[in-house]
Amino acid sequence: MIGQVLRERRGYHGWTLADLAQKTGISKSTLSKIENDLISPSYQTIIQLCTGLDIEIGDLIAPNPQNDIQPRVTGRRSINRRQDGLTMQDDNYKYVYLCTDIAHKRIVPMIVDVKADAMERIDGLWSHVGEEFIYVIEGAITLHTSLYEDSVLEAGDSAYFDSTMEHAYLATGGAPARLLITCSSATPNLAQTLRDILRQRLSAGEAGEG
Repeated sequence: MIGQVLRERRGYHGWTLADLAQKTGISKSTLSKIENDLISPSYQTIIQLCTGLDIEIGDLIAPNPQNDIQPRVTGRRSINRRQDGLTMQDDNYKYVYLCTDIAHKRIVPMIVDVKADAMERIDGLWSHVGEEFIYVIEGAITLHTSLYEDSVLEAGDSAYFDSTMEHAYLATGGAPARLLITCSSATPNLAQTLRDILRQRLSAGEAGEG
């Protein structure tokens, strides 16, 4: 499958093996073997391919639905009760990850309680892979992004944006806020990636307070 994607992507752009070797730092002979399914690329090689092709890992290793004779129905389903969810929190935010019994989700839903009300309380803006949708359930927030003016969102308001753009949300109006947030990406195991990023951010905040 990786060989097919590599051939199609290279053909679409009109790249030669020499062009792709220059973009990825992988030798022409290795690229040729990958394209012809003679070898399986290592994880590092896959990362180099994704960088050179300007695609995410999921786009390289996921099946192409256009080549499927019949759509595959996975039948996956998860119900999250009010008391369920994986909680991660500090003094500024409380994240509750929902439907955690399904692995490798391309959409990661969560409930976020926002207590931070000033940029000084957090470690600046943050970013991560994918795209993000936020819906204000209670209270109001100010959505900060690196490319747009700050926006105040009140209960019932929502926003959708590119998560690779640096962003942050702060409670406004003198009270905490509650958000429904969904993050999406073709990146494999997105939920774990987001939790790892959040864990690092929470740890950095605790270190700064200490």
